[in-house]
Formats: sequence, structure tokens, C-alpha cells
Amino acid sequence: MADSIKVQGWCPTAWKPMRSEDGWIVRVRPVCASINAAQWAALAALALSLAHPQIELTRLGNVQLRGVADADLPALLSQLVAARLIPADADADLAPPVHCTPFYEAHDRTHQLAALLGRAVVERLCPSALERQDMAALPSKFGLLVDDAARSLGGVASDLRVWADADGGYGLALGEAGDWYRFGDVQQLVDAAIHIAAWFARARMAVSGKPPTRLQALLPSLPLETPALRAAVPQGAQPPAAAPVLPGQLAQGWVLGAPLGRIDALAMQALAASLPADTEIRVTPWRSLLLMSADAPARVARLDARHWMTDAADARLRVSACTGSPRCAQAHVPAQDMALQLAPHVPERGHLHVSGCAKFCALSSDATSLIFASTSAPDAVWLHAGAAGQPGCPTVRLPYRAGSALPAELPTLLHDLPL
Repeated sequence: MADSIKVQGWCPTAWKPMRSEDGWIVRVRPVCASINAAQWAALAALALSLAHPQIELTRLGNVQLRGVADADLPALLSQLVAARLIPADADADLAPPVHCTPFYEAHDRTHQLAALLGRAVVERLCPSALERQDMAALPSKFGLLVDDAARSLGGVASDLRVWADADGGYGLALGEAGDWYRFGDVQQLVDAAIHIAAWFARARMAVSGKPPTRLQALLPSLPLETPALRAAVPQGAQPPAAAPVLPGQLAQGWVLGAPLGRIDALAMQALAASLPADTEIRVTPWRSLLLMSADAPARVARLDARHWMTDAADARLRVSACTGSPRCAQAHVPAQDMALQLAPHVPERGHLHVSGCAKFCALSSDATSLIFASTSAPDAVWLHAGAAGQPGCPTVRLPYRAGSALPAELPTLLHDLPL
């Protein structure tokens, strides 16, 4: 349990690791979306020795290790601290996350904004800082996002979104609101973001019933009483959300996808070992990596296609899945293996999500079709296939036996489902 965790520099009563059925889940939040090759090598080694041999990428640009045993957790945390992948101060780790676009140049205005906001959040919004103001800690779902001038992360949900415009100004948007505020000074922008977050921390506790966890829930009903916005100029509608960035070559490097957002630890170990230790491999919110290397094309050509997706046409981009069996006791089928088997049969404009049960964990927002498993008896497993987002759409139920091949009807069925 968390109370028994003893790690130098960590406060076990403050830090709350996540627990799943297959062990502890340990999260790493990359600072400014950046992890260097030496740190990736450390992550890969820990995955191979103290966790499941995979490194998971999340849709918020975080990195996770799963399946850590109780006895191994203190050693793993100590090594993550030593690699500077997590802060030694648990209070800092519990501050709201500041997710960052991977598309910036070192020390440019976007990078400077992200670093300045990140420091301010740790200093002024961590649980102890809010406690000194008689406020409870912000909910774990609350987060801030630093976008780039092109607004590449417009489709990524956030409570507060800030960015440096190409014309020298700065922008701030609240929740999913359509309008935004313009600032001429970066410190004014950061102060406004901090003040709004603190306002939310106090205002949410005055709501009767269960306090809301996202800023958007309070904006329609409560006035935003903060002088910080007096320095801003209200603007019109934000531009439409940009499409996700797919694997392939960009000006900054090469975007590498990992099947189902899960990196084989041995494959990452090999990639990291081939790079100079300080080479950046940034994390994107599309469960992919941005390899910041001048010779990225030559390196990408040598990668094992079983473990990496280097082309936007890769069929594995069209599937997602929950953990599935055997790692999840509630799952009736190996969802990840199924998704990868079915990927070549998913239409180009479609996206299939496979769930090991009817809970739909890790359901992708862009899923157009679903397959999930249910059981009426220990040896009677059924696969249900249907269109996503259409409750009235009938589903097809097919029998499935553990260890057997997938029903032959499934590939044809995927083509027949509406997109």
C-alpha cells in the first residue's frame, strides 16, 4: 500500500501511485514533452526488470510503466528520480500537469512559456501551496496545455490552454470555450492562468453535491472573478481543431508510432542505444514519439516494423484496445492481440476499438466501430460488433472460444459497419 512505500525524497502519505489488477502503474510526465535517449534507455531497462516489458504512451502525452510489484515499487521510483524522470518532491508531482506541444525549437517562445508556466504551477498550485490558502488540492483530471502557434493540439482536451502567437502575442482559452483572450506579456499570461486555476480550486468546493473536476463545468454558471483578465483583450472564435499528426517526416524530425500506443521495451532499448545520450525523443498526445535527430530518415529505415509505425498509411493506426486478458481479470479476451489481427480489415476512414468487456476502458474518441466481449457462463464468451456512437445500431453477436481463431465473419463485418 502507499503508506508502506519508503523512497528517499518521497513523502509516502502525499504521493498516491495508481493501482491496477496487474500491479502498480507508474506515470512519467515529460517536462516540455521531452525525454532524452539516456532517459528512454533507463525507462526501457526498468520496464524489462521491474514492470511489464512495455512502455505505454497516453493520449495526454504521458508515459507509463505497468505491472510493478509491491516489493519493486520503491526501487523503481528511486531509479526514476535518479534519471530525472519524476520529481523527488511528491508535492511537485501532485501539482496539476502542464502538457506541452512537441513542436517547438529549444528556447523559443513556446518553450520559454512552457518552462515558465510549469515552474509557476509547481510553486503556486501544488497541494501544499493551495492548502496554505485554505483550498483543497485540484482534482487529478484538471490540467493545463501549452500549444504552439499553429495550434496543433487544438483537439486535445484541457482546462486552460495557452500559446505563443507568431506575431509576438500570447493567447489563453478557458476549457472548451470558443473564444479566447490575448496578452502582450508572458508573465501576465502565466499569472492569469494561475489565478484562474486557483479560482476554480476555491469555487468548486462551494458547489453543492459532488465538486466538479473540470473548469468547463463552472464557467456557464459562475462568474470568473479574477483581475488577471483585465490585462487581456477578448478575442473571437478559436480556429478549428487540427487533425492528429500521423507518423512520417516533419521539419523537426520523424514521428514514430507504436502499435496501440505501447512501445516494446527491447525495441526502445535498441533505439536509445543507437542515439547520442542527449538526443530528444519527444512525446506527442497522439500516442507517438517525435525523434529529434538530423539523421532521422536513415535511422527510421533501420527500425523493426513489428514494433514501430513510420508511415501514415500503417493499418495499425486504425485500431485501439484496452489491456485485455490475461492482465485484466475482468477481460474475457486478449483485446490487444485481436485489434492487431483485425487492423488490416478496418476501412481506411474507420477506427476499431476492441474491449475485453463491456466497460470500454481506453475507448478512443475517434472510434467508428466497436468489438467487445461478454460471457453468459465461464466457457461461453461472445463477441459483440457494432458501430460506435450509435446506441440504436444493432450489434452482431458471435461465439468465441479462448485460444481459437477469430470468427471468420469479423473481417467482412467490419467493412459493412457504417462509418
